[in-house]
Amino acid sequence: MGGLRWIQLLRVERPRWVQAACYLASVGLLLGLWQYVGSDFGVLFAPLTTTLQELVTLTANGTIGPAMAVSGQIYVLTLGIDLVAGVGVGLALARLRWFAASFEPYVFILYAAPTVALVPVAFAVFGFGVTAQVVIAVLISVFTIVFSVAEGARSIPRIYLDVAATYGSTEAQLWRDVILPYVMPFLMTGVRQAIPMALVGTLVAEFFLAANGVSGLLIEGVTEFQAAKVLAVTVLVSALAIVLVGVGELVERLLVPWRHTIDG
Repeated sequence: MGGLRWIQLLRVERPRWVQAACYLASVGLLLGLWQYVGSDFGVLFAPLTTTLQELVTLTANGTIGPAMAVSGQIYVLTLGIDLVAGVGVGLALARLRWFAASFEPYVFILYAAPTVALVPVAFAVFGFGVTAQVVIAVLISVFTIVFSVAEGARSIPRIYLDVAATYGSTEAQLWRDVILPYVMPFLMTGVRQAIPMALVGTLVAEFFLAANGVSGLLIEGVTEFQAAKVLAVTVLVSALAIVLVGVGELVERLLVPWRHTIDG
């Protein structure tokens, strides 16, 4: 009973401290396992120390920088289009019946279609340039925002709209005071999911169309059996994804502070 009481106290009084300790312990265990397995695995895998050394080497000799710049351009364009198109299409699906009746089936078709099958179409229409890569990356990542925004706009309680109408709100005031504030938490949920998905879409688009960015380093490492290089680039991309998701959460706290107040 005493041990159970201590567990309950830790869960109630110091949940963040316990969470941080468990997280650090799991990271330490994972890194130690990586180093141990990598030391005896052979050419197909590399230990942690070798991977970090390779990452330092790639950074020092100027290999990482240009590749990150190329992939970063595609990523920024993709995320920007995701925001604009995702919000616009999501609100249109929810608030315009004629638009939903006409185009919602096509949205679901694009969402369900394998992205690989769309690569030849993007190539035929846009070539191998940045435009085709951005199109493929957008098709991979935009739907999280579209569906989140549409769900939020469709779930607005009718009483909110009735009260606004009772007070004589114009269409612009209705959007400003009711629809957009209510949809904002749903939008931020979609954005937090789209941030890593846009990164995945960028890498996939480079793999299939023009491996001149980060994906080019991965392909080079795989074809030359340079496990340390592949793992080093993977670690860098994973760390970047974590940072970007953290930035997304920070933006969410700034734009939707009441959500975290309610959730605790």
